[in-house]
Amino acid sequence: GPPIADLFTDATIMFADIAGFTAWSSEREPVQVFQLLEAVYREFDRTAKRAGVFKVETIGDCYVAVTGLPDPQPDHAIIMCKFAQKC
Repeated sequence: GPPIADLFTDATIMFADIAGFTAWSSEREPVQVFQLLEAVYREFDRTAKRAGVFKVETIGDCYVAVTGLPDPQPDHAIIMCKFAQKC
């Protein structure tokens, strides 16, 4: 059948995972885990907005973001590297 997605040849994707999160969270109350993730992702979202980075989604302790789409950015890789350094 026909493709279900567009092709973006110039994009950079970042998957940010919190090292040691599973072990840490297993020893905490759910509210502590939620509060940590909420605080971290709030800052990531603010930084992404300022940097022109598009947040795709969060999956547990993994933050997924992209540059170069939905709007083209010739310097997508540089933008993402600077964003990753700030996170």
